[in-house]
Amino acid sequence: MTTAFIGHARQDRAFARELAEFLEFGCDLTCYADDGLIGEDQDLISKAEEGLCADVLLLLLTRASSPSRWVRERWERVLFDEAKRGGVDVIPVLLEECFFPQLLRRRGNFVDATANWLTARRLVKRWCWSREHGPGASPGCEVSSDLEHLYSALSDRAGLLEAGGADTWRFASEAEQEFELVLWVPCQGRTVAQAAGELGRQLGLRLDGPVNQNCRRIRDLLAPRRCLVVLDAPTPEIVAELIAGGRTSTAVTRETVRTLETPATPAYARELIAAGRYAEAYELLYGLLDAVIDPETCARELTWICEHWDRIEEANVLRFNYGPSGTEQLALF
Repeated sequence: MTTAFIGHARQDRAFARELAEFLEFGCDLTCYADDGLIGEDQDLISKAEEGLCADVLLLLLTRASSPSRWVRERWERVLFDEAKRGGVDVIPVLLEECFFPQLLRRRGNFVDATANWLTARRLVKRWCWSREHGPGASPGCEVSSDLEHLYSALSDRAGLLEAGGADTWRFASEAEQEFELVLWVPCQGRTVAQAAGELGRQLGLRLDGPVNQNCRRIRDLLAPRRCLVVLDAPTPEIVAELIAGGRTSTAVTRETVRTLETPATPAYARELIAAGRYAEAYELLYGLLDAVIDPETCARELTWICEHWDRIEEANVLRFNYGPSGTEQLALF
């Protein structure tokens, strides 16, 4: 797990602890805030040197933490040379106006928190998540003020929020780097099985069980992970089944943004079966059976699914009603 060391002065201890709590919930991160407290015989640079054992070194810059003298040979060696050799990301966070080398501000990972502490915390979180995407990944800096209700409800903590489709689309694009995954699930005109199947596909799950079992597997997988699930114009039944809880946030759009079409053919049902999406295939095949579309093929595939689910009685009924007649069976011999 990624570690973060937060160097700070005693006067800024509350900020350090709040930031640590925010990052530990919002990222796969372990923070060392109390260890980052500057001691009586230390300054920010010596404390930063201690913090080079972590993956991320956060420095809270205030008048209280700023050294009386910034000796370039010293801070450049620690914050640039040694940090680079150790693969440590140094993120200066300016809490109030104070003296510090302007070279720190010109680095791409400098965060100015003097105007908006909430926005600054979110930018720091994006920097921490960007490490997971490999070298060269650079987090976006846009945080739209008119989306604050979405950020506070979904990004800053785990939550559930219903919002307009356009605003949700903007938020999901803008705040993507504040989550492990953003999963957009078109739900207009779709059943619980279909919505769960699409969400499972995006998660890389093979959902070969009945729909209630599939939904439970999805919830169990998402609960400990920091993801954003967007249910696009869902029915109340879909919302009830696919809210993960735990660390995952769920946004529900009031109107449709995206749609998915499901081909109503036996061929597509076989594709679903091959992909391990049995609950969707089960629904589709019964619909085709009711419409008298290739009933023998549909019944044969349904029988196979029912046997896989240990629904032996249902499988036998399908064989009895749609299997070959006695004359046809004899003809095989």
